[in-house]
Amino acid sequence: MNDNDAKPIDPDELLSALLRWIKPGEEKGASAKATPTKAPDAPSKASSVEMPGIVGIDTKLALKRTGGNRRLYETLLRKFAEQQAGAVEGIRASLAAGDASKAERAAHTLKGVAGNLGAAALADAAAKVEAAVKTGQGVETALDSLSPSLAVVVEGIRAALPTEVSTGAAASADPTTVVEPLTRLKKLLESDDGEAAECILDARPNLSGVLTAAEIDALAELVGNFDYAAALKCLSGVAARLSLNLQ
Repeated sequence: MNDNDAKPIDPDELLSALLRWIKPGEEKGASAKATPTKAPDAPSKASSVEMPGIVGIDTKLALKRTGGNRRLYETLLRKFAEQQAGAVEGIRASLAAGDASKAERAAHTLKGVAGNLGAAALADAAAKVEAAVKTGQGVETALDSLSPSLAVVVEGIRAALPTEVSTGAAASADPTTVVEPLTRLKKLLESDDGEAAECILDARPNLSGVLTAAEIDALAELVGNFDYAAALKCLSGVAARLSLNLQ
C-alpha cells in the first residue's frame, strides 16, 4: 500500500523492519523513503519456490516489499494471523468500555499492517472502521464489513501456511553441535540484521536436538517480533545453561 504510518503488529518496529527489506526504486510510496540497512544480494533460497496464493492477499507485491525473502514474509503472515484474528472483537470491547482512542488505534494498526502485507481490501475495510470510530458515525456498519474481510484473510493464511509444530523436550544431543548456528544468530542479532529470522528457521531442526521446545519457541518469537535485544538475552541464557561460548 501507499505510505502507511501505522504502528506494526507487535512490536512497534515492524513497519521499519519491513522497510529495511525494501529495495530502493521498486515502489514509489513507502519504499522511496526507506533506506535499507542491508538489501539481500540475492533472493532467499526459500523464495525459489513460488509463494502459494492466499485469498485476499497480493503475495507477489508484498513479497517484493520484503526483498524477496519468503521466510521473513511467511513469518510476518503467521504473526498477523496469530495476533490480529481477534481484532474486531478487540475493537468492539474497547468501544464497549468507552475507550474510543484504543479502538481507533487498533483499527489503525490493522489497516497499516494489512496494507504492508498485501491485503488491500482488508486495509480499506480497517480504514473505514478507523474513520467511523473517529467520527462516531457508522461504526457498527463498518465493523460488520471488516469482520468477514479479516476472517477471509486469516483463514487464507492459516490454510496456506499451517502452524509450525513445535518439537518436544530436548534430546541428549551434543551441545557443541549448535555452537555454529547459535553463534551466527548472535552476530546477526548484534548487527540488527533482518536475516536473523531466516537463520533461526534454518537452524530449528538442529536446535531441536539440544534446546528445549520452550527455548526454541521463545527465540523464534522474539526474533519474529524483531525484539533483538530480548532475543540476545534469551540466547545468552541458553548458552549459559549449555555452557557454550558463543564468540
